[in-house]
Amino acid sequence: MKKLITFMSLAIVSFTFGQDEEPKFKVSGSVDAYFNANLTSQNDEDAFDDYSVFNDDTGFSSGLANVTLSYGGEKVGFIADLGYGPRMDTYNSGNAVNEAFMYWNVSDKVMLMMGRFNNWMGYESLSAANNFHYTMSHQFTYSTRNLDGIIARFDLGSDLRAGVGVMNPAEYSTGNTTGDFSIGAGITYKGKTGFSVLSSQSASYYDFKTAFKINENFNVKLNAHKADFGVDDASTGQQWTDSQVALVGLGAEGFTSFTAYPQLKIYDTLSWGLRLEYMMLDDEADTTVFTPTITVRYSVGDLTIIPELRVDRANEDLFRNYRNNPDNFNAAFTLAAVYTF
Repeated sequence: MKKLITFMSLAIVSFTFGQDEEPKFKVSGSVDAYFNANLTSQNDEDAFDDYSVFNDDTGFSSGLANVTLSYGGEKVGFIADLGYGPRMDTYNSGNAVNEAFMYWNVSDKVMLMMGRFNNWMGYESLSAANNFHYTMSHQFTYSTRNLDGIIARFDLGSDLRAGVGVMNPAEYSTGNTTGDFSIGAGITYKGKTGFSVLSSQSASYYDFKTAFKINENFNVKLNAHKADFGVDDASTGQQWTDSQVALVGLGAEGFTSFTAYPQLKIYDTLSWGLRLEYMMLDDEADTTVFTPTITVRYSVGDLTIIPELRVDRANEDLFRNYRNNPDNFNAAFTLAAVYTF
């Protein structure tokens, strides 16, 4: 088995070392649905082929029914995040378990966790209720998303936290038939700036993120991510997700993405934001894709209405236009509704 050295961050999966004295059982979750339409291409099956891997499904659809169960006290507890719907099928290989892990606060400085975890890289997660934008970035879509294993997290003081873990290969949602494991570690400062690296068999992933608060109503988040799928080393048995197969089918052995998330709160119930992602594929054509996405969020109690306009422009013909001819441009409109409880 190969020696795998990786670095893992605790930036995204937040936790606290101290819990309530008495264990408490909590239930939370969300339900979402959406309408999506391509504005520059056809909205039937003829619009989708090997060159349109960035297109989203069109028409009306449910998104995700998500329930999170948690039970915890001062020392031990668990979290079980379960979901059902197309978002689980697309981004979680149809696995109904998004997260399911137990934790043990060994001390006020050390926590141990074992089970299945959301990926800590980037700013996006599976549930639409946890994201500002409804559609997903390319970084989320084409990188690793969930991990199964054991993780140790450390409070280093001076606003520094670190983590190290041993997991199954990143692209295996259940089981491990390779005999290999990924090992990781990373560090964050003040919960805002972090660097992490994950190596899984021949694949590796690097992630840096930071955030700036301009004033009470305006903030900017930045994320840089690099993924190397390691497709030249077939002996490792790396198992690809559908999204990675799509990129590999385009001749990509990985990608690099840079993303900015400026967000402005106008009222307590109204805010808007941009996601500006620039993606570079590691392929012979040096393919690039620039994806500006503008999103408005309007809340009515626990219900949030999300109209969103997304544009993808590439330097290669990755899409289809309204005449069903190859094109380097695609625009889509999404109207989503998310209810949280």
